[in-house]
Amino acid sequence: MKALDDRAQNLQRESVATELAARVAAIFERYPMLCGFSVRERSTVGKDSAMVQLEGELYLADVSVITLPALRVTREFCNQIAKVLLELMEEEPDVSDLLSGRTFARTVQ
Repeated sequence: MKALDDRAQNLQRESVATELAARVAAIFERYPMLCGFSVRERSTVGKDSAMVQLEGELYLADVSVITLPALRVTREFCNQIAKVLLELMEEEPDVSDLLSGRTFARTVQ
């Protein structure tokens, strides 16, 4: 029975990880100027990091965009990214464990 429970938990975790990957890919697709961002616990976020509180001690931080004079990271831009992550956290409460301490970066082919 334990093996069956473990298998079910692993499948659930894989499903959540797959959904997280899809949402992050959608964020990068929606914002082509976005280079990357991280999700970190408050205690690990420096004062100079652009940040938005997600849930509890989790914060969106280190948001970076393509370096062009007209582009800069704004609070509104961070809020749009946070909104997608918060929606996922509401739908899949287990995703918080997968988000914490992660950095997401655009992949270039």
